[in-house]
Amino acid sequence: MKGGALQYTIFIAVVIALLIIAFISLAFTQQHFKTKASHFLQAIHNTNLAVNYGATISTKYDETIELQFSDVFKDKTIITKEHWGVFDLLKASSTLRKETFTKNALLGGFLQNRPSLYVQENNQPLVLVGDSRIEGITFLPKQGIKRGTIAGNSFTGSQLIYGSIGLSSTKLPELKNREYLKRLTYGRIQFNNTVTLELNENTRFINSFNNPTQYFFSNTHINLQNIQLTGNIIIQSNSLIKIYPSALLADIILIAPKIEILQNVAGNFQAFATKEITIAKNCRLEYPTALVIYEKEQGNTSIVQAQQNVLGNQITIQSGVHINGIVGFLTGSQSNNFKPQILLENDSTIKGEIYCNGNIELKGTVMGSVFTKGFIANQFGSIYQNHIYNGNILSTNFPREYCGLTIKKSTKKVAKWLYY
Repeated sequence: MKGGALQYTIFIAVVIALLIIAFISLAFTQQHFKTKASHFLQAIHNTNLAVNYGATISTKYDETIELQFSDVFKDKTIITKEHWGVFDLLKASSTLRKETFTKNALLGGFLQNRPSLYVQENNQPLVLVGDSRIEGITFLPKQGIKRGTIAGNSFTGSQLIYGSIGLSSTKLPELKNREYLKRLTYGRIQFNNTVTLELNENTRFINSFNNPTQYFFSNTHINLQNIQLTGNIIIQSNSLIKIYPSALLADIILIAPKIEILQNVAGNFQAFATKEITIAKNCRLEYPTALVIYEKEQGNTSIVQAQQNVLGNQITIQSGVHINGIVGFLTGSQSNNFKPQILLENDSTIKGEIYCNGNIELKGTVMGSVFTKGFIANQFGSIYQNHIYNGNILSTNFPREYCGLTIKKSTKKVAKWLYY
């Protein structure tokens, strides 16, 4: 054979060999990625199973549980449950071969038959006045409900309750995590696995819930302005926290005796105070916001002193405010007074829950549930007990899948996925 023909034959053979090698490599790569993707999908599936498992069973806090969902693969799935304000923080991570997938979720309380209104038995009827409306399942004292008149303004509705009525008990439905909320608000919790956060103006910081908690503490006032904080962050003051509209906050926790949310603030966070929380006009706080006062215990003080001390303890929600989440006032005091502990002004809306061991002055609208010891109406220079004047508690268009407070009869479901 001529030399040129031999070279041409060798060249073709090399090209064919390279093509075969490329084809084998491609097939191997495809199979590798297919196996890798299969393992990753299985890890995702295991993580979802772990979240459902962690939500449905009673597990201890801050304890790691190891699970295995397959005998074929050597998979390893771990879950841990922690407190995060009024919610539970569930972390699930699954590893299969070299593939790992992690999911974090906030768990809240889910009620199958959620009541719209629960008024504690207080030996007084509930009185509706003006343009008031109550829809949904309602639990009332044995004295029931009736129409009323304030300064010549009578109840204008054609029906008192648009829904079923049951009898309430002498206590509100119990909160499962009430003791934890008390210790959190009082500053009696030692936060483990924390890193000190440097807090300055123009700070932009996102902290994953897979990382240690970023914690900032001050004995003096804290002004949150021109700042962006997201995720696994706790801010605590022994005096006052003031939130300006230039602050962008998401999923963080705030703790102080007094918390002021200034006009036009937007975001979502959990705020815990012992004295006052004020929400100024036109704020928009998205789900899952939680605003909670746990009133300081008064020790051996007299009833008169306790009543005087509680006069300043109030959640004030001014007009034009929209809150998607939870508003709560908790106290161990049995004293009664003629001042509302939660005040919801006109043209303000809470889509979620109010839980109050004291009195509520309801002028705005609640879409969801109200649990309260009683109502107060301050009108025309007079105080009316267990009266609702131009207030609304509605169940129409309220999401059935809503998750919030962990009331004793509630089950746990995912309130929010945390994608960081």
